Amino acid sequence: MELRQVPKVIEFAKVIQAEKLEKYCLDYLEKITNSENFLFIEEYAKQNGYLRLLDQTKTYVNKNYLEIIQKEEFLDITSEWLGELLQSGDLKVTTEEEAFQGLKIWVQMDFESRKNHLNTLLKYIRLPLLSVQFLLKEVKPFCYKSLSSELVWDILECHHDCKIRSYSATLNSIPRMSTIKTILIVGGDFFDSSGKIETCNTNVDTWSTFYHLNNQNRWFQAVILDTKLLTIGGNIGCESTNKVFCLDLATKKRTELKEMKQARELFKATVVNGQVFVFGGRYDVDAHILKSTERYDPASNSWTTLAPMLNKRYNHEIAATANEIYIIGGRQDSENCLNTMDVYNINQNKWTVAPPMREKRTSFAAVTLGDHIYAIGGNNGKSHLNSVERFDIISRTWREVEKYPQTSNEPKAIAINDKIICIGTQSCSVSSVFEYNSSTGKWTPYNCISNSNSRSNFNLLLAPMDLLKTE
Repeated sequence: MELRQVPKVIEFAKVIQAEKLEKYCLDYLEKITNSENFLFIEEYAKQNGYLRLLDQTKTYVNKNYLEIIQKEEFLDITSEWLGELLQSGDLKVTTEEEAFQGLKIWVQMDFESRKNHLNTLLKYIRLPLLSVQFLLKEVKPFCYKSLSSELVWDILECHHDCKIRSYSATLNSIPRMSTIKTILIVGGDFFDSSGKIETCNTNVDTWSTFYHLNNQNRWFQAVILDTKLLTIGGNIGCESTNKVFCLDLATKKRTELKEMKQARELFKATVVNGQVFVFGGRYDVDAHILKSTERYDPASNSWTTLAPMLNKRYNHEIAATANEIYIIGGRQDSENCLNTMDVYNINQNKWTVAPPMREKRTSFAAVTLGDHIYAIGGNNGKSHLNSVERFDIISRTWREVEKYPQTSNEPKAIAINDKIICIGTQSCSVSSVFEYNSSTGKWTPYNCISNSNSRSNFNLLLAPMDLLKTE
């Protein structure tokens, strides 16, 4: 049955009082709701008072926002309809930046007639949650074409702890449910913790066990891919492995995926544009240090060999931007540490040499924050480090910044908004958590979070809080 015929059948069912037929048609509309017909179905439900169908359609739109904003149907919605959508705390986005991109797409469709709605619609975006870099690069230039630039400058003042004007205090700064992330620790060197996945509740300073992998795998990599946690490679029973497993965070169902072409341990992996990239590592201990790289495509469940790195290395670090992946430091063998940095261009499948770090580092932390890559702590082959240096992606220069508060070997770091959260390790145990504020350039204790479980070489990730129901 064609979509446009369904309302006619429902009207006929009403006339003959065929309630089962009417219900069947409404259920059918719920089942066929998609990104190309949602507007028609929602308007029909609203006009005819079908509240359940209306709620179901709105739920679908919230959950599939990122797909819907790419469709022509989205361009035809009204400003009121868009405002209601952007106000929703249930809007399914991974970052507030994605919510803004939908607004931008809608306005650009007919800028001259729609720009007058910007001042109103922007207040439905959680502007205080946007990073300074995104505000400067995306929001401010776009709003210069309209009447909204004053609002954006006001938010920039908020970010820098300046005086807040009266109307900015009313802006919504409550994160949407889908954007609330929690810290996740996966695995570690020691067999009693290698299979543990733990989440952190910063409000009560506790760690809770989310899942047991029930294996004795060390030196593997873990990445978040949509709602899935992938564990890749590592060392099982003193042998390197190419096995890959997928844990659905919502259902806790674990399945095996296509294995890598190369068994590897002490390598690095990252996710860019929905695909997984792995770089280097070793197998058979130090007998084989790797230059090889691979890419995993979840759509086809397949691995593709990419251009090899310029240098073989393991225990290195990785940092990514939208189009480039930086491979930094590490070891080339059991004796020699590296300070070199190579850059992989995703679109061209090519490598180039970038300026080296000031100091040789292995077992350190690296994280991308705005236009900078930070290298934190680690080991230079002789001693543990607390030095921190920052690479400017634009000027391609390294400079030292404030030292990490403790000497730390094998720290792990993640970026949250304009800050870096770093868990430092000492004597093979998680010992402290510090926060780096990029605006002030200072390290401070982060909610005094600690973890008594001894482990090192763990994976530190951010995952959607609404998916993580602990045991």
